[in-house]
Amino acid sequence: MVARAEEHSRGPRDPSRRRFLKLAGAAAGGVGLQAVLPAKAKAVLSSDERAERHARDPALLIDLTRCVGCGSCVAACKLENELEWRRGEPSLGPRAELAASNWTVVATEAGGDGDGRTRYVKRQCLHCLEPACASACPVRALRKEPLGPITYDVDKCIGCRYCLMACPFGVPTFEWDRPISSVSKCNLCFERTSRGEATACAAACPVKAITFGPRGRLLEEARDRLAAEPERYVPHVYGESEVGGTSVLYVSDVAFSELGFDEGLPDEPLPDFTWKETRLIPSVAAGLGAALIALYVRRQKALLAREGNEGAR
Repeated sequence: MVARAEEHSRGPRDPSRRRFLKLAGAAAGGVGLQAVLPAKAKAVLSSDERAERHARDPALLIDLTRCVGCGSCVAACKLENELEWRRGEPSLGPRAELAASNWTVVATEAGGDGDGRTRYVKRQCLHCLEPACASACPVRALRKEPLGPITYDVDKCIGCRYCLMACPFGVPTFEWDRPISSVSKCNLCFERTSRGEATACAAACPVKAITFGPRGRLLEEARDRLAAEPERYVPHVYGESEVGGTSVLYVSDVAFSELGFDEGLPDEPLPDFTWKETRLIPSVAAGLGAALIALYVRRQKALLAREGNEGAR
């Protein structure tokens, strides 16, 4: 009786039943693995195809030769998005940097080409055409809207901060000083731009340093300015091709590298780089899963055979 009680406490001894339960569990794990794998291959577009696809995306053209550093864009952004003016998070001047309460800033950059002049640089999310931040987000808290801007859903965010590491421009910020933290970044005034209205910063700029419109038209305008005044501008539209292109474009009278911009970024979108490697994951994962299941089944057969031999004794 005692032996039977111990045998019952260990679970079913019927080999066929136990094998079925274990294989069912392993199969369920395999199905779960397949569920998270990509359903189809990612389409990699050429630069011309990408430009055509995003020609109507809402965009900004920022002319750094016109900016006077007044900060009207910063004030308008804070008012539109109900952001605080926080001590320790300057939004104007040489120490200005993006932060939880600063979705855009106007930084001062001394000099440029050795002329000693101060330049004012508006910084914000550049809204990449193929955003690395959204590609890295495992829960789609960051996503590129069909209308263009990259938006953030705080209710989906799990605080992994992969987006901070993925962004090539160092834009997303995290509220480190709060117990329940979230990511902060410009959303290109999504509610306004989805209605066809200009962003708050563009509407507030008194010197028209910020122009709002479809990306295709703004890109043409930027090229026209460079062609019309080659002595005024460096021959480069920043954001035209960097990491596949962005919806925030810049023109300047000095090299962008002198104003803190990274001019060494590739023209290929960063998600395309990762796709070249991660596209192999489904087949590798499926093969590994099958191998693990086969080894598991083999081990269970051996255990059942051993138990059968012990029972026969």
